[in-house]
Amino acid sequence: MHILYLEDQPNDANLVKRYVQTTPHDITVVDTIQGANAVLSDNLGLILVDLLLGDSRSGFDFVREVRQRGYNQPIIAVTALVLPQEIEQCFSCGCNDVISKPYAIKRLDELFNKYSS
Repeated sequence: MHILYLEDQPNDANLVKRYVQTTPHDITVVDTIQGANAVLSDNLGLILVDLLLGDSRSGFDFVREVRQRGYNQPIIAVTALVLPQEIEQCFSCGCNDVISKPYAIKRLDELFNKYSS
């Protein structure tokens, strides 16, 4: 499965990238919405997206836009948002699942297995 990860924190992005290299999946990591839009394609099996990019909530807008453009593969929010109403916003904008920071790599592995089958 090819994964796109939109993440503006290099440490978080590198951790996931190193993990994915130990799996049969491959990953493209970008740190801006423009970068994500440049590589967005139907060949992507999964999108991981940090919803709080910089000082904005622009990840929410990115997910809405991708869904409006017809992308129907899974999108997982990777976020520090943990309040119930914030988690609901993740689902409302079009995410299939949410993984809250900090998270265990085991949880990420569970989600990859869930969506790669």
